[in-house]
Amino acid sequence: MKSRLLRDSYQDPLVKGEVEYAALTPEGVADDKPLPLILVLHGANSSRELLAMLQPIVEQLWADGSLPESLVACASTPTIGGFYLDRPGDAWESLMADGFPRFLAERYAVDETRVALLGASMGGYGVLKIAFAEPRRWLAVATVAPALLPALTSTQLRPRNTLDVLSHLAGEMTSEGGGFAANSVLHRLRSNAEAIRDSALPIFLRCGDRDVFALHDGTEQLHRALWDLDVGHEYHLVQGGDHLGPEALAGPRAALAFIGAAQRAAAGQDRSAADRQREAAWRDWAAGGREGAPPDLDPSAPSASVALRVMLEPQVTEAARRDDSMSRRYGILPDLDG
Repeated sequence: MKSRLLRDSYQDPLVKGEVEYAALTPEGVADDKPLPLILVLHGANSSRELLAMLQPIVEQLWADGSLPESLVACASTPTIGGFYLDRPGDAWESLMADGFPRFLAERYAVDETRVALLGASMGGYGVLKIAFAEPRRWLAVATVAPALLPALTSTQLRPRNTLDVLSHLAGEMTSEGGGFAANSVLHRLRSNAEAIRDSALPIFLRCGDRDVFALHDGTEQLHRALWDLDVGHEYHLVQGGDHLGPEALAGPRAALAFIGAAQRAAAGQDRSAADRQREAAWRDWAAGGREGAPPDLDPSAPSASVALRVMLEPQVTEAARRDDSMSRRYGILPDLDG
């Protein structure tokens, strides 16, 4: 499926000067047909031109059905003096969270109930901050090598985590908008954990374990925090993956496919009517006292998850009586140093 790539600019009161942006839409779709929106936040020293690199990936995913037809949009933002931070006169986080999607909804036909966030590197830092601030607003958030600094305070940062532009990020996180904690993804997660957990926001993290900027440190720290806080998420630690190289394409492809799955689930297109009937049959069999032969089981269909839980329900109930952690998605792991 072919796409159209539009480059344009607009003015927004949240920032000084014009905001250049690019928008990717499928060819042949009526201009008045509301499309789900994917907001893309680019990385450091990049721009709206990231969409030109993503264009063939998006087209391929549209063609094979992994990604529903969508409006994909990216605004150019500065690195130094930007970093998706809010500062007087240049509120770049607020622009991406509010101003830019509001403009897109006015300019295009957008389904505002299906807006997802995708960010790489500096953009990964930006989308996680935005998503964790208002988790119910977003359909999904997906990140590739997010620029996460693995520390609770700036004084805890190691040289390996502040190479090149990351040292500027650490400095601006500390000096702008309430200081380091206010601009930290980890702090925002912890302060809003209950809302994030209750929202069931689909969260995707991916990073190579040879990232030259050691961004896998911060990504791993966030994964462990999400686990401990019992917040559902998907995490890919790619062996041998670096910041650029094959991961520059493989990472966004996986992230877009993750968003596509969330889009299909939100639209009720993630499974067949026959499988929904199969799931209902398993629930009815359990509610009826498990009498007679169990329903058919398709081990590769979504209903298989319900079937397996129905079969294990007596054991799960007994385990829950003896183990409070059964109420959690993720277990309480033993301290290996203890």
